[in-house]
Amino acid sequence: MTVKTKALGILTLMIFVAWPINVLQAAPSVFFSRLLSSITSIQAGEDLGPPEVSFTASGANVSVDGVLTLTWQSRYAASCIGEGAWQGSKALSGSEQITESELGAKRYTLRCSGDKGTTESAIETNVIAQDIDAYSGTKVPSYMPAPPTDFELFDNSDGLSITGGPEGFWHENTESPGAGKFIFIRVHQAARHGLEWGEQFGWFGSWLSSFGVNSIEGGLWQNPKTAGPYYYPTLHVAGVGDAYHACSDVQMGSGLYERIVGDRWLAMLQISNRVLTVPGSNIGFDMEQAPFDDDNGIWTGWGWSYLTFNHPQDFKFWMSFVETQDYQGPINGYVPEYFNWVDPEKISQGSFGETLEHYGDNFGSLATKGTQGDYLNANEYYVTGTLKLTDDLFYVPLPKFPFVKEREYILAHPQSMSQTSMDDYSAALRDGSLDSALIPTENRAFSGIYQSTHQRLKIIEDKAGEEYRYIVTPDYQVGFDGHLGYVDWDFSNAEQKNLNEQSNGYGYVRRLETKWQVEEGMSPDDPYNLHPHQYNTEIVAAPDDVIRVPRKEHRFFSYKERDTSHPDFENWKIGDRARYHTLLQSGATATYVWYKFVEQPAMLTAVQNHPETYTPEYLEGLQSQIESLHQLINTHSTPQPTEPVFINYRGAPMPDNKDPHLAKIDPGQLVKPLPGYEVGYVPVIISVMHPEAVSNNGVGLESAPHVDCTNTTWTDTYYPDL
Repeated sequence: MTVKTKALGILTLMIFVAWPINVLQAAPSVFFSRLLSSITSIQAGEDLGPPEVSFTASGANVSVDGVLTLTWQSRYAASCIGEGAWQGSKALSGSEQITESELGAKRYTLRCSGDKGTTESAIETNVIAQDIDAYSGTKVPSYMPAPPTDFELFDNSDGLSITGGPEGFWHENTESPGAGKFIFIRVHQAARHGLEWGEQFGWFGSWLSSFGVNSIEGGLWQNPKTAGPYYYPTLHVAGVGDAYHACSDVQMGSGLYERIVGDRWLAMLQISNRVLTVPGSNIGFDMEQAPFDDDNGIWTGWGWSYLTFNHPQDFKFWMSFVETQDYQGPINGYVPEYFNWVDPEKISQGSFGETLEHYGDNFGSLATKGTQGDYLNANEYYVTGTLKLTDDLFYVPLPKFPFVKEREYILAHPQSMSQTSMDDYSAALRDGSLDSALIPTENRAFSGIYQSTHQRLKIIEDKAGEEYRYIVTPDYQVGFDGHLGYVDWDFSNAEQKNLNEQSNGYGYVRRLETKWQVEEGMSPDDPYNLHPHQYNTEIVAAPDDVIRVPRKEHRFFSYKERDTSHPDFENWKIGDRARYHTLLQSGATATYVWYKFVEQPAMLTAVQNHPETYTPEYLEGLQSQIESLHQLINTHSTPQPTEPVFINYRGAPMPDNKDPHLAKIDPGQLVKPLPGYEVGYVPVIISVMHPEAVSNNGVGLESAPHVDCTNTTWTDTYYPDL
């Protein structure tokens, strides 16, 4: 036995004697792992430092009475203790399963101590309701007052519907041709009762158009069919491409209209390495966050712009950006050629030729020419649940706005980006000279309110085959001041305030005998001017004490994993990559896989469809530029930022000259890159499964693409010379 071997044996005995009893009582595998780690450190002459702790949870959300698994490892620690939502002495490494029975946010803290100090690590998770609340029709925050339980369900009255929406906001034009638009929007529950399959609304959305062939859109969005029963509307960020083509993977192929597409139709790219993009292009908001209702509420900045990644034909890579409390930066984007694809039916029918002729030299796609000027944030509103109580009294869904102060702000800071600034930003990102992530923008002031008889809320009634319209004018007033848009409430007396509050989201509307007068300037031949049965209405107090709730069927569309034995799904092959699961606050379970950026399914499609562009050399360069983008995000994007990061909220006054309370993202959509995957890798959703009891399309794999969206039906109708 050598002197070195004797010394090592003595040191081993010293380590054994010095370790506390909880380590000696640990499982043999844990004990010998710790022993070997310490011996290895001693052999290497390593100086034992402060304890190192790795602490993870099985998910950011857990269902009430569901199991949460906490897993941890420590190094250089002599003891560990649990604090917060779990208590007591813990092994130096191990796992523990916890069943939580109380709703709300939970914080688990692990504190490990050693000779060189103490290290603490914490995990926050939300315990969410498994069931949909019968009154609200959504999942609900744990801090909300208990909803009514004594209510009367009603079905939509025959021959009755409601259409239209609240006013939109005009603002000064963004640049044309430009590089997109940003805006800040208040996140709030925008309906009193949740929607069902087939119902939807878009809340203060933007539609950014190219010069003739496509657009990108988004805004707060409620479509429970695919997004599920979220408490807040989700943030919808989707590229439409060529006029809602039925085989677009960013709209219909995402499950919005139940069409799953073959590989050759894929175009949507996962850009973020920290936030999952749920199919339908939706970002959910954490319902357990403080709503700050008495201090202007919670806000998110969002919008569209592009980066240039040295594309061989100088095409632009369009992507969405967000500014939230948890994450700031890009979310999703598109293969540029997607915007240069044209529906072959439009070519054969001649409408594409008419578009070319109309735009002339100005014709161009988002990939080639950029955006036309944008000047509007507007709404769409498609809901049911309209009840006729008497010949002239109706109970109808109305838009729901924040209701705490007489003036509630809802929109702020429309912002324009120039192409020169984004080209310079992209160049600085590529050469490493970009010091600040903040995207240069110019604010645009609001300039008007968008409302017309066409757009107004109206009850539609069929009477013996004739259409009657009852125009609804809510008591709030929509207005603007510079770069801020708001809703004013009438708090002039207690009775009026109470009526406004009662009708916020649902209200009793009485038809009056006076006819509705259309606004000045409308053509005498307009159908609204010629319509014989258009009447005024008034909002009135409830006729009785009955609490009425529309009957809704809560069924949702599950986005299934593809059966990659089908040749049309080869780009989705996972190989030896691991699947990761996360519970969303909607109650759905999302499964995702980490891909190298240029190996994600849509990039494989780009290679498949455009091999002359996406060569190995260009892919290598593109991967390098994405890694630079991720390094920028990792450096600048932080929780609870004290300064604007990507989207500026200080370019003009915010309400009361205060910084906004930035909204939190659903914790289930936030992910932590694996070690070694911090740059250049992205998490791609492969399935989102709602509980089988409420799923409209069951479980299992997606066996084949929609018959109209197979690889063989894909057509190469690109116009790269635009």
